[in-house]
Amino acid sequence: MKIFTVRHGQTDWNIEGRLQGHTDIPLNPEGLDQAERVARRLSGEKVDAIYTSDLSRAFKTAEAINQHHNAKIISTPALREASFGKWEGQNIDLVRAEVNWEHPDPDGEDKATAFNRIHTFLETVVKSGHENIVIVGHYGSVTAAICYFLDMSIDHQRSLSVGNTAVHCFQKDADGKFRMKIENDMSHLDG
Repeated sequence: MKIFTVRHGQTDWNIEGRLQGHTDIPLNPEGLDQAERVARRLSGEKVDAIYTSDLSRAFKTAEAINQHHNAKIISTPALREASFGKWEGQNIDLVRAEVNWEHPDPDGEDKATAFNRIHTFLETVVKSGHENIVIVGHYGSVTAAICYFLDMSIDHQRSLSVGNTAVHCFQKDADGKFRMKIENDMSHLDG
């Protein structure tokens, strides 16, 4: 089994350093170009299914990737970024300075709940019967997936680097464990 994870392309809120969470911010022109580039990057891979967050920035990235594969796209809120409640749209650095990042807002979703939601969904993906999978998500869902596939705790999540349209690849070995084969690859954005 081979699983690729891809973070969505760039949005205006990424540039502005604003928390997006469940707010459905579209890809900007650069993000659409990045989606096309990562699609070309993955065009030579065999893909049986693409699982994506239902938010447009991830779904549009998944659609671009699927232009080269004609795979089944499964859209789900389970792969969304954590909900940041009233903090969505606010500057990330200001929010970090003012609140406990573990519980950003009572109307939002705490880090552990989002992490567990994503891990529970990934268990179904691994059991889906698909051998070659692309998962398109957000910083939070991709880093949670990295932790899931490498059997790392939630404490490692914030230390992981995942740029817009970064590709990670995990392969399941004969011993049943996943190994990272590609880490944070954004070479498709060069040039």
